[in-house]
Amino acid sequence: MHIKKGIRISLFGTGIEAIGMLLDVLHHVDIGIHAEEGLLTLNHFIIFAGFAINFVGVLLTMMSARKQ
Repeated sequence: MHIKKGIRISLFGTGIEAIGMLLDVLHHVDIGIHAEEGLLTLNHFIIFAGFAINFVGVLLTMMSARKQ
């Protein structure tokens, strides 16, 4: 049961990462999304949050697989 939960959390984090990357790419292509320049932007924080959620999901999956 925990393996499925870990995989779902990981997929959710991957989706958040994809949204952040899409927003960042659209910003750099100048399609009309205006965001500030630099390394500490909202788009980059969204990508990092998705990575962190994905990492937690992977850890849960690994711990659950090890117990079985």
